[in-house]
Amino acid sequence: MKRAILAAPVLAATIVLAINGLAAPRASDAPSVTSLGPLMQKELHWGMSHKDVDDAYNKAMGLFDVEYAPKLARLQPGVQMDQVSADKDSRKANFERSYTEFTDGPTGYDVSALHSEYTYKNSEAVQKVFKDGKTRYFFYIRDQLWKTYDEIPLKAEGPLGDTFRGAVSKLGSLLGGAGRVIAGDPAQGVERTTVDWQDPSQHLRAIDRSSEHLIGIVLEDKRTLANLASLRSAKPEDPFALDPSISAITKGGVSDPNSGHTGSADAGAGRGRGR
Repeated sequence: MKRAILAAPVLAATIVLAINGLAAPRASDAPSVTSLGPLMQKELHWGMSHKDVDDAYNKAMGLFDVEYAPKLARLQPGVQMDQVSADKDSRKANFERSYTEFTDGPTGYDVSALHSEYTYKNSEAVQKVFKDGKTRYFFYIRDQLWKTYDEIPLKAEGPLGDTFRGAVSKLGSLLGGAGRVIAGDPAQGVERTTVDWQDPSQHLRAIDRSSEHLIGIVLEDKRTLANLASLRSAKPEDPFALDPSISAITKGGVSDPNSGHTGSADAGAGRGRGR
């Protein structure tokens, strides 16, 4: 049985990387497939502003209107139709409001599984929508779309099945090739077991979130990925670092100002002698 996607040589290579303390695995080393294009929403493309993405979903006959059109077509004018229309309008408004910029922080995303997908003070932002049974996050840098992150439920009747291994196998079949398995190792920048692929312009990651009954499917623009170091010029601050003023005072070390004096005599010492 072909289980190349979980082949021993790949796992062994991952272990060697971790032991030797090498840098996090590079996207450019992922197995190549012909195209990851089918995984990209056809109405979207890299480089769109968040307003462009808003428009793709919210404009007349945009993605939300197309989703609701069959349901509304079955209804007669009246209360039920009004309720469905109101639900559609509410989702449109919520999508626009979901746009969150990572300025000074913190945000609620910091305690989510997505906390390593962005940085602060580098003109990054995220937007989310629940649609077609999954939650999709759009990531922007300098207001240009460069990454999508889908949270897809793992369940028997779901599009990728109910296990991470099964989902990865289905993806491999769809893409025409086995992915690279990267064992989870936070020290190497990989928090969870990940399987990845690439085509000439995009990189795909499948992230094991089985403990949440989810799989994360991340599609990202390789041009932006290659330039992240320069785009993310503001580096994260160490929350445990000393304040500069304190560092200056303690540069020569901290000493006890009384360390050069002998202990003072007991106030009652010597009393009672010769009595």
